[in-house]
Amino acid sequence: MVQIVSIPSPATSRINDLFENNNFIVPSYQRNYAWGKNEVEDFWDDLEDLIDGERSSHFFGQIVTYKNEKEEQEIIDGQQRLTTSTIFLAVIRDIAMQMYADKFKGNDVKVNIESGDQLRDVANRVNDVIRGNEDGDPSLMVQKGADSGDEKPLQEYFFDLTHGSQSARDDRVRSEPMRNMQTAYHDMERKVRDTLKEEKQLSDRINKLQSIYKLFVKGFYIVMISAPSLQDAFTIFETLNSRGKDLKASDIIKTHLMSLRGQNIEEANQMWSAITDKLDSNSDRITRFIRTYWAAQYKIVSEDKLYRAVSDKVHDVNQARDFLKDLDNLVGLYTVLESPMTPKAHTTFFGNVGVTRRLDILSRMNVKLYFPIVMAMYHCKYTEDDILKVVNKIVSVFIRHRTIINEGTNKLETGFSEIAKNIWSLEYAGVDDIIAGMDSRLLKTKEATEAAFSVLSKDGGLRGAKKWTLVYLLSELYEVHYDDFNDDLYDKVFDDDNYRLVQLSTAPEVGEYQTYIGNWTILEKNLAASNFKDSDQVANQLRKSSLKGNQVLADQLATGSWTVDDIKQRQESFADDVTLIW
Repeated sequence: MVQIVSIPSPATSRINDLFENNNFIVPSYQRNYAWGKNEVEDFWDDLEDLIDGERSSHFFGQIVTYKNEKEEQEIIDGQQRLTTSTIFLAVIRDIAMQMYADKFKGNDVKVNIESGDQLRDVANRVNDVIRGNEDGDPSLMVQKGADSGDEKPLQEYFFDLTHGSQSARDDRVRSEPMRNMQTAYHDMERKVRDTLKEEKQLSDRINKLQSIYKLFVKGFYIVMISAPSLQDAFTIFETLNSRGKDLKASDIIKTHLMSLRGQNIEEANQMWSAITDKLDSNSDRITRFIRTYWAAQYKIVSEDKLYRAVSDKVHDVNQARDFLKDLDNLVGLYTVLESPMTPKAHTTFFGNVGVTRRLDILSRMNVKLYFPIVMAMYHCKYTEDDILKVVNKIVSVFIRHRTIINEGTNKLETGFSEIAKNIWSLEYAGVDDIIAGMDSRLLKTKEATEAAFSVLSKDGGLRGAKKWTLVYLLSELYEVHYDDFNDDLYDKVFDDDNYRLVQLSTAPEVGEYQTYIGNWTILEKNLAASNFKDSDQVANQLRKSSLKGNQVLADQLATGSWTVDDIKQRQESFADDVTLIW
């Protein structure tokens, strides 16, 4: 028999009543504070409507809570609003106290007494709402968080920020939640101060500040649903947020996992924190990681469908535990795939240096679609030699499909996910089957690749994926065609970053062929001027290069002008090498 959740009657509260009548805590299993400039801007726009008299009140949304055994309201949904509200109230108080210190403290002129009292009254009212200055608990406590190097826990920082600490407002912080809180504080402070500057007289500015405070605490209202049990609170939360429009997929997935773990929720939260700390508690990165994991085990799904896919498969305590164990096992690998060479510890994740170097080349070209395949092989404990063989095949597939033929990424993303799923489910007998599967499903034909290469054009660049893609193509072609680099291509080209892209001719008569592969070379940076005056200057520098391919080019350029036919002929000469390499 299906158990029906009894949803309690919602209570409508103004901001001041909400805080005065409750002690809120953000459980440690909740996501961290994530509002950015856009959300703060929307918050202020809504308040500004009240300030300008366009509306008399504003619905600030709903919160879902569960009253625990300590009579604290654990926030299951709505902590972003309540955290922002607390920070905003602190902004109001700090501005009031700064104005008082600047204009009234130590001033005995009687005309100032009333205005000074107004400022102190605003500050005292805020302190009554925020609480926590004396023996009582603050009205809102965020996640305690874990120590991060020399940074204080999140709750301690939040307390300092909302209780007048200058260092909390101004000192540089590293963790994303602290940065978000600090940024929100300063953004709202600027909004308030800019509004006060519109008033000419000090007394009018004080009245305006007092008005802003009253309009917020009495004009903003929230619907609060306090559930009778934690499980009911989770159910209500998931129902209200199942479309994931206000939350990242990772945030609602976390809540789903915590709800399944029941009495083991703290253990599950510790594991989640250990996982997400490695991703800097960044909701976008966490979501991408989970999406990659899902593509490795099941199939590729869009971010907006990720929560539904997970909740359909993970619906009991054992599945939630296994899900977290998989994430914990794979998160270190994922951070290496994101950035194979930094920090330095990533360079030793794989004992086989060839794997790390191949991953670095893919990273420089901004290739990420293959992550599920490596993740599945790592999960199934394939050897690093086998992983290297498959990564080499991934490079070939990508270069043919995307770089040379220039087809879209949808087919590759789906295809890589299908290969990964077969690896995960042990449908392949070994690495040879994996490579055969990629050849049959994804590798473009020799004929199609050579035909596309004959007219291949690349823009190049000084940095980024465009630069590294072209540098990689040319360096591999030079190694095979001219026997350059003597098997130390990676050290010279990528590790040392020793070469610069150079066009052999930029003459107008070359036209669109300026960006053809046949018109590009790589030249040592110490030989490459920012701009060459003519082909003779290019030839002179090419002749000094250690690359045989450049010396051949120097002889060709020395015989006369560099024409479109020369570019075509050079490009055609590489055609057979292309499918040999990739």
